[in-house]
Amino acid sequence: MSKKIAILTDSSAGFTEEEIKKYQIHVLPLHIILNGETDILDNEQEVAANNFYEVVRTGITKTSQASTGEVINMYQELLKTHDEIIHYPIAEKLSSQYSTAYMIAQDDEFKEKVTVVRNHTAAYSLKQLVILAKDLADKGMDRKDIIAETTKFENSTLMAMIPGSLDRLSSGGRVKKVLLSLINLLKIKILLQWGENPKKVASSRTINSLVESFIDLLKNFTKKVKLKYELFVLKTSECSAKVWDAIVGVLNEHKINYHVEKLPNVFVAHAGLDTVAFVTIPEFDK
Repeated sequence: MSKKIAILTDSSAGFTEEEIKKYQIHVLPLHIILNGETDILDNEQEVAANNFYEVVRTGITKTSQASTGEVINMYQELLKTHDEIIHYPIAEKLSSQYSTAYMIAQDDEFKEKVTVVRNHTAAYSLKQLVILAKDLADKGMDRKDIIAETTKFENSTLMAMIPGSLDRLSSGGRVKKVLLSLINLLKIKILLQWGENPKKVASSRTINSLVESFIDLLKNFTKKVKLKYELFVLKTSECSAKVWDAIVGVLNEHKINYHVEKLPNVFVAHAGLDTVAFVTIPEFDK
């Protein structure tokens, strides 16, 4: 008889409450600190109650990992109803959540029961990876094979981002080395490719030019992986019309099909309301 495996991620994947119920995914909320004073959980209720987008617009927002106690409690609760846990946390280059979870998983209470997977996906790509893992677990696949399949999936994804605010991104310490040479240049925008080692793909004073660079990146990527893919463009509801119209204009000009999804809050907190991300994933049955 196959083991009952719980699939756990955190709020950086961007699951809605409705999706959590639909897919029966387990989500550990990260924390968002508003103006250095108010610590809220990254969930729909607390984000709405504390006017998160308005604080991003006018104040200071930072994020924090779930505490050791919160991770332990989550593991203990899930193991009451499951034999094993596979935990896909936020990428380690974005947070110390992975190292904390990995350390806890080595404790005798959780050893051989909890596996923390080191991955470099983010946002919608992480969401789809987790949905895939849950589907495989429901089909009776064991832990080792689930991780092998999700690793294949990760290696077939492409992620890039145009940060809305370089000042905000660098002040939070995220991918700081990439930005140091650019941060003092007035009105320069950049395209970052996300992965194990985030890197700057292009810099420009115009969004249009950066989208063109992403399209070149996408073409090279699809030739390499030789898979059918779907493109998802992630944004906030507060993204400026100027930024969004420029992005849509270039994508439409190249006749590129895309879907629009919400950018998870942790990325908005660090990169601003005008941040737009591009996620390319292989097509698979959901």
